[in-house]
Amino acid sequence: MHKKVLILSEAFGSGHTKAAEALAEGVSLQEPSIQTQIIETGKLLHPVKSELVLRTYKQIIATCPYLWKIIYHRLTKQNQPVPYWLQFMIYRLFHRNIETVLEQMNPDLVICTHPFSSSTLSRVKKNGYPVSLCTVITDFHAHRVWVHPEVDLYIVSNDEVCRQLIQMGIQKHRITVAGIPIKSSFWMQNSKQEARRKLNLKNMPTVLVMGGGLGLGGIRDVARWLMKWKESIQLIICTGFNDSLRISFERDKHFRHPHIVIVGFVDNIDELLDAADLLVTKPGGLTCFEALSKGVPMLIYQPIPGHEEYNCNHLVKHHMAIRINNRQDTDRWIEKLLFFPEALERLSQNMKQFQQKMNPYAGVKAVIDLLANNEATQFGDGPNV
Repeated sequence: MHKKVLILSEAFGSGHTKAAEALAEGVSLQEPSIQTQIIETGKLLHPVKSELVLRTYKQIIATCPYLWKIIYHRLTKQNQPVPYWLQFMIYRLFHRNIETVLEQMNPDLVICTHPFSSSTLSRVKKNGYPVSLCTVITDFHAHRVWVHPEVDLYIVSNDEVCRQLIQMGIQKHRITVAGIPIKSSFWMQNSKQEARRKLNLKNMPTVLVMGGGLGLGGIRDVARWLMKWKESIQLIICTGFNDSLRISFERDKHFRHPHIVIVGFVDNIDELLDAADLLVTKPGGLTCFEALSKGVPMLIYQPIPGHEEYNCNHLVKHHMAIRINNRQDTDRWIEKLLFFPEALERLSQNMKQFQQKMNPYAGVKAVIDLLANNEATQFGDGPNV
C-alpha cells in the first residue's frame, strides 16, 4: 500500500507532537510502504503569530489561570457545533495558506493531533477540498473544539470520550477507542534496578517530578516540598523546555545533593518512568497515558484549568491517580511510598486492569484500515468509512 500520510500537530507543549511521532512510528512499523510526514502547522505557516499566542497562553496560565478557565468553559457548550467565528479565527491566525501545503504534499490521509489543526482541516474539507481526515484526541475528555462532522475517523483514549463524541453527533463507527498514541517503548515493562543502573541513578525509592514540555504545573513548589525527604528518596526533576526554571534549580545550593537529579527536555521519559516508583505531574494527556502504560502511580498537582482538570477528574474517579493540593498531601503520600507501599497497590492494580483493556496497535490498525477502505472505494470495491 503506497500511500502518503500527513500528520499535523502544533508546538503548544510537546504532547501533541509526541503523539504524532508515536503514530507515525506505529504506521511505519506495521506498513513500511506508507510514507508519513509530521508538520507543526502554525509554526511552519505563521511562526511569529504562533509563538506570540503560545507566550500569551503560558502567561495566562502562570499569572491568571482563572481567566483561562472562563475562556475554556465558555467554549464548552456540549451538543453545539463549533462557532464559525472561532473556526475562522483559528484558520486566519495559524493556518492561512494550508491549502498550498496540501496541494504540494497531496496526502492520501491527514491526521490531526491538535484541535486547532482538526478545526482548520475540517473547514478546508467543508469548503470542498477532497481530503480524508483522522483526528486523535490527546486527552481523556472531548472538548467541542475537537468535534467536526467532516472527520472520517476519531482515535480516542477511552470509552467515556467515545460516548461524549456520540452525544455531540459523531457516528459510533467513526470512532476507535485505542488510547493516546505513545511510542512502543512505553508498553514495555522493565526492571527498576536495571533502569536505574543504566541512568547512573541510585537504587532507592525514586520520585519523578514533571510539568510537561512547558515545565508548568507548580514544579517549583512540589520540588521544594520534596526537599525534606532528600535523604530518603531520589528525586528526578524534569523541567521540559522551561530553561529558566532548570537554571534556577541548578543554581540553588539546596538542590545540590547526590539524591537530586535535574534535567530539561529529554527524549528518554520511558526510561525515567522505568526507574521511578512515583510520578508527580500536572495531568497532560500524553504524560498520564505514558505513566499508565508503564504502571507508575501518579500524584497530580495543579492541573491547568480546562482540559487538564477533566483529565485529573477522570483519573481520580477511576482510582488511577491521586490529586494533591498542598505540602501536607505530598508528605502523606511520600510517607506511604517509604513505609506503607501497599497503599499504592490499588493504583497499580487499576492501572494493570486499564493496560489489559488497551490494544497498543488499535489506533495504527484503524488508520491503515481507513486508507485501505478509501482505496477500495476509489476503485469501487467497498464502502467508505
